[in-house]
Amino acid sequence: INALGGTKAVASALSLNKSSVSCWRKRGIPPTHFANLARLASEKGVSAVTLEALSAMAGPATPSEELRE
Repeated sequence: INALGGTKAVASALSLNKSSVSCWRKRGIPPTHFANLARLASEKGVSAVTLEALSAMAGPATPSEELRE
């Protein structure tokens, strides 16, 4: 979040509430937002934030997450 300009910038870029993005700092980033964050990072030239890096941070999917995919 910081690498992409902070809570307000990420929320604005993804058309989300600042409070939603702020909660990600405590609860983690929902996997449904990984692709958009990776795209945003690419647009901003932030090479450390990739779909692979975000996925690795999330760890293995839980059974309920696997069912949603």
